[in-house]
Amino acid sequence: MEMRETLARNLRKYRRAQRLSQEELGHRAELDRTYISSIERCVYSATVDVVGRLADALGIPALELLRPASESAEAKSSSVVSAEGAAQERRKAVSEK
Repeated sequence: MEMRETLARNLRKYRRAQRLSQEELGHRAELDRTYISSIERCVYSATVDVVGRLADALGIPALELLRPASESAEAKSSSVVSAEGAAQERRKAVSEK
């Protein structure tokens, strides 16, 4: 998948997850709604500065907008594994008291 497609997919995913319209995201990032739409449709490429503004407006690291799906799945599964391990450690510490 091309980087432009990855950005488009991730931008749409994070925007919808936060229940933001393209217009509201554009307002927060100080970009025009039509530009957001064009990025999501892979019509335009975004500069690094625009990716940063979009990420800031969404409250996420810019890397998340550029992360391919396979890496997102791996990052998510490793964080789940880490969370499960931490929970097991807490249970163990409580049971030892």
